[in-house]
Amino acid sequence: MARLEITPIRKVGIGLLVIIMCIAGILPGALLIIRINSNEYLTNISPELVRMDSNILDNMIYDVENNYNGVYSILVMRNGFIVKEWYYSFMHKDSLFRIYSVSKSVTSALIGIAVDKGYITSLDESVLNYFHDKDIANLDPLKESMTIEHLLTMTSGLNWPEYYPYGHPQNPYNYWKASEDHVEYVLNRTMITTPGQTFNYNTGATHLLTAILERSTNMSTEEFANRYLFGPLYIEDYIWQQDPQGVAGGGDGLFLTTRDMAKIGYLFLKGGKWEGRQIISENWVRTSTSPKINVDLDTEYGYQWWIEPDANIYRALGYGQQQINVLYEKDLIVIFTGMDINFDFGTVLLNSYIIPALYDNY
Repeated sequence: MARLEITPIRKVGIGLLVIIMCIAGILPGALLIIRINSNEYLTNISPELVRMDSNILDNMIYDVENNYNGVYSILVMRNGFIVKEWYYSFMHKDSLFRIYSVSKSVTSALIGIAVDKGYITSLDESVLNYFHDKDIANLDPLKESMTIEHLLTMTSGLNWPEYYPYGHPQNPYNYWKASEDHVEYVLNRTMITTPGQTFNYNTGATHLLTAILERSTNMSTEEFANRYLFGPLYIEDYIWQQDPQGVAGGGDGLFLTTRDMAKIGYLFLKGGKWEGRQIISENWVRTSTSPKINVDLDTEYGYQWWIEPDANIYRALGYGQQQINVLYEKDLIVIFTGMDINFDFGTVLLNSYIIPALYDNY
């Protein structure tokens, strides 16, 4: 298999590169292009140049346009190049989508940076140590033992039955959103298990992480993100909703473009490095995307990332099928946005079209 590594892609250009290959007698189908210089990201190229079948990807788009409702955007990136990008109707590459719980994975990345830079000294720190100004109800030794790592792994032990449908009277989510103090509402919940033992999905727990980030750094989440994550990734247009006290909604409040979601995925795929600069430590990337707690037979959870070890994939997942899929062995990033709470179109499209589009001999 011929392999071409391209550094001066801005100088050569994709079109000229293809002409040169044709003159040289190199068939595009036998070529694998790998980006090793990230100065110009998000370039569109033919799927065949990175060993993917364009016909299969085109069939996916035809299927979506004719048979699927609720898909807003699809982006497929391989080896740092976009090979398929599609938007529904009036939406486009600059459209901002609410990514819901994909926000959690971004929040985790910011916590990792804060740890790397010494703002947070240890993930074993007690959560309550950051909130001495709060009059916390239902205090007990279990709550006092709850750490930052427990928040990251969704093992806080707090009574938070978010597994009920949103709008169900036993799901605390809407009551939390209507509360005057979102941080205090979470901290006031009773404990039902020992922290660290049981996975229990908790958007409020992730909100505590952004509150801890802001208190440990003396910066707003946006200011910290602009300085250490969004700025280096050239993420300029976004919205991050805040609670009544001005704390960013770390669990579900971020709006990004599809392309900027892809940047987050690609940053993790490349071990936290962007344009030769280590934005997040490789150790944090590896640790946060490694299994920490079992969810079910096929799924584990890391630090705000869903992990499917047998499929060699980790994912950031949000309500309505917002997804960042990182297939690390295939150098493949797949992004979906949309709104369908009953059908996991992302997983279906991934397994029915995108993975089959990869050439078998890669």
